Amino acid sequence: MSETAQKLFDGLRAIKESAQAIAPGLKNIGPDFAAEMARLGKQGAAESASALFNGHGFVPYGPGQYTPSRDEQSQEQEQGKERQMER
Repeated sequence: MSETAQKLFDGLRAIKESAQAIAPGLKNIGPDFAAEMARLGKQGAAESASALFNGHGFVPYGPGQYTPSRDEQSQEQEQGKERQMER
């Protein structure tokens, strides 16, 4: 290996070690990143297909998306009723 390549690899190794020292949680970021990109890719494909075949990109996403719990829904309904009463 040439001296320049060795210096490059040593520099990259030092950057990696310093990043792991600063944020140890980034050590296993690869699988999380891949899973998130796969999820976003599926959503993008669904939106594109909906736009092509239905004329709009709205897609009601299924499981895995944020869904408020029943408690949160009832709180939002109560807050809405209170707002209406204030008017």
